[in-house]
Amino acid sequence: MKDKTKNRTVSILFRVTPNECKAIRAKAKMSGLSMSEFIRRSLNGQKITTAPPVDFYTLLWQIKRIGSNLDQLLRKLNTYGIAYSLELENCEEDIKEMKRLLIETYQPGKGVTDGSNIDMGSNDSL
Repeated sequence: MKDKTKNRTVSILFRVTPNECKAIRAKAKMSGLSMSEFIRRSLNGQKITTAPPVDFYTLLWQIKRIGSNLDQLLRKLNTYGIAYSLELENCEEDIKEMKRLLIETYQPGKGVTDGSNIDMGSNDSL
């Protein structure tokens, strides 16, 4: 597949008001896209959502690590025949659910996907 940027040889200059420029810059920044990519996606009618928070992947990694540690603990308790509380099991389920929700909420390139989309507004407001 060819690199799309190689086909982009035409430059277009257009004028906007200072307020329109601020709005475009702010929305592009919120989406994590360059202004050019934001405008191209807007023109193509693609849905643009906010980018995940900067610490999203760190948080996801920590939740996975905690879940893994808890899973190992539960396995050892089970192996040695030590009864463990239902609270530990519920905790493991809660961690799995948090991880699922985080991944579902911020799938790379898709933004929020669970129906609670943070819409970047209509293209008419630019």
